[in-house]
Amino acid sequence: MIETNLPVSERTSAVKRARQQWRYDMISTASGVFLALFMWGHMVFVSSIWTGERGFDWVAELMELTWIAQITVVFVTVAFFVHFVTASRKIPAKLQERRLIKNLGDDISKSKWQLPPAKTSGLEKIRPHTETSLWIWQVRTGMVILALGSIHLFVVITDVIQRVLGGTGITAAESMSRVSGGMWILYGVLLLAVEIHAGVGLYRVFVKWGLGKRLPIVGKRITRRAAHVMEQATLVFFLAVGIVTLLILANVIGPPLAFLTEGN
Repeated sequence: MIETNLPVSERTSAVKRARQQWRYDMISTASGVFLALFMWGHMVFVSSIWTGERGFDWVAELMELTWIAQITVVFVTVAFFVHFVTASRKIPAKLQERRLIKNLGDDISKSKWQLPPAKTSGLEKIRPHTETSLWIWQVRTGMVILALGSIHLFVVITDVIQRVLGGTGITAAESMSRVSGGMWILYGVLLLAVEIHAGVGLYRVFVKWGLGKRLPIVGKRITRRAAHVMEQATLVFFLAVGIVTLLILANVIGPPLAFLTEGN
């Protein structure tokens, strides 16, 4: 709310700042939704390793020869850093403030359902602030993604440039060698951080813009609880797919759908 009793110059300045913040918020939201949807599509692409090395290489070569991979890498890299710049406005800049956020998150995670002091019937309870806890986890995972995601982007960009220069590009053999050689730790942490960050981010978008609207197929209105259930279901599904994919790339288990490409 902008105070109406402020001088005209101050009200004008406040309106400009509010509009600027709104634009930043829109850019952050749009880039975040784009990156979340891309990561799920990326998961589908990488999970082609379920069909074995031949299936993975076929998909990778198709995307590189049609320049889908090269164009996508450019858009994702730009969106990645644009989202960080616009979203980081909400992250405390000072170390002391970050410690306060950490302490708040720890207090919330340890809190339990409690009876209000004035209530003795046991019918009403106080619960931890779920929204604040989710935001804290989104900040934490965002910092992890910035560090590890930058490394992953560098690796992918290097592979794509190799293809442009006439090299092998993205291959199952190189990817499996890389993961099994020790980078499974990086990708495991990155997988967990990305799925939590994307799931919570889309949940917050639903809460901000989608609550009360009817789903096109089901016809029911989106409630806060429904959005939270969808976020948790999506998180579990893509985590499961990602974990199996990572285990295959690390040569811990064999590709379960390799029979689809054998003999072709």
